Amino acid sequence: MSTIPQGRRSHRKSRTGCLQCKRRKVKCDETQPHCRNCNRHGVVCSFARPLTVPSTSQVDLAESPRSISGPESAEPVMASNTAQNSSSLPSRPSLPSLPMVNPFSSTLAVFDLELLHHYTTSTCYTLSRSPAVQTIWRDVAPRIGFEMPPVLHTILAVSALHLGHSDESRRERCLAHAQMHHSIAVKEMVPLVSSLAQENGEALFLFTSLTCMFSCAKPTKAGDFLVLFEQGTLSEWARLFRGTTTVIQSGGESLRNGRLAPIFLNGSYLAAAHRAPQALEHGRPHIWELQEMMQRECPLHLPARKIYQNTLDELARTLGVALKADASWRLETADVFRWLLDVSDDYLDLLRQEAPIALIIFGYWCACVRQIEWMWWMEGLSQRFMTQLLSVLDPKYREWLWWPQEIINTTHVTSP
Repeated sequence: MSTIPQGRRSHRKSRTGCLQCKRRKVKCDETQPHCRNCNRHGVVCSFARPLTVPSTSQVDLAESPRSISGPESAEPVMASNTAQNSSSLPSRPSLPSLPMVNPFSSTLAVFDLELLHHYTTSTCYTLSRSPAVQTIWRDVAPRIGFEMPPVLHTILAVSALHLGHSDESRRERCLAHAQMHHSIAVKEMVPLVSSLAQENGEALFLFTSLTCMFSCAKPTKAGDFLVLFEQGTLSEWARLFRGTTTVIQSGGESLRNGRLAPIFLNGSYLAAAHRAPQALEHGRPHIWELQEMMQRECPLHLPARKIYQNTLDELARTLGVALKADASWRLETADVFRWLLDVSDDYLDLLRQEAPIALIIFGYWCACVRQIEWMWWMEGLSQRFMTQLLSVLDPKYREWLWWPQEIINTTHVTSP
């Protein structure tokens, strides 16, 4: 009768154990939904969280999950959409109001790690010209992403677009990963927007800001709807962008004075410049023809007259800041996109209806957009807007857009 050598244990091999035990080369008791080893170590067991991958036509992302030490040709992809039983997992007291948001799986794709590295060493510096704000995007935003996975997915999506923009040879692969990460982020975050909680303000603010960047940067195809609208309704990114006002108000002082404080401090300086009397004074010469047209085409007794007048005043302030002689070296996106926050829902409704005056006013705003196209994610946006405007504007009104068209076609915007 054979004996077992002293110091060794005999056990039956587990061929159907969880992936975590197999990687650690230990016996799995195969208890579901969490084996005892995973439960003891506080990791997500593959029994409770099967790894799934969104499909894509550009690249093969359906590789079976493997350790990040494996070959790069078999990179796993993070799975964030599947539900998990969190009763046996360590609690996350920092996010008491978001029990439905899943943490990342224990395995990250090598390419995802490269995207995070690219973001912290390159992309974050392209999101603002303010050193203090750049530091927030570099250091604080990823930390918040680790607490709130949808934010990290959005960071990776923007980083993938930037990497594809910088390296043409990797463009298709980067676009596929960008779309995958952003789809996951939207699926997990958007349901939370309607139930804002003060402690989620930072994550929601970053998510909306990054989503706007993603929407502006992603390639468009011929026949796409007006970037601001999708099938007759305000596009998702524009709704989220206008929703940042609600996010900031709901977050209160704890949001404005918290980890993102430098962003809001910089924003307060920009807002002060926008509201200064000289901004309106500098901008009025650019809209005097529009003012005359509005008075002629929209009689005083019409309700739209007041809507257009308020919109023109906000446009004049934006033009006064954006087209100032020394503005190009210091303009931020907030200097221009503040107009989109300040205009009324009534004006946006007129724009959705393709009212000629509303479209022409929007065309003048495109001249402001041209001034911030030093940012890679804004490149060509003014021309895309203008092309789509001209496609729906009655030809008899097109001559009113010659000035913004000239600005868009002749202005040279330099990178920082």
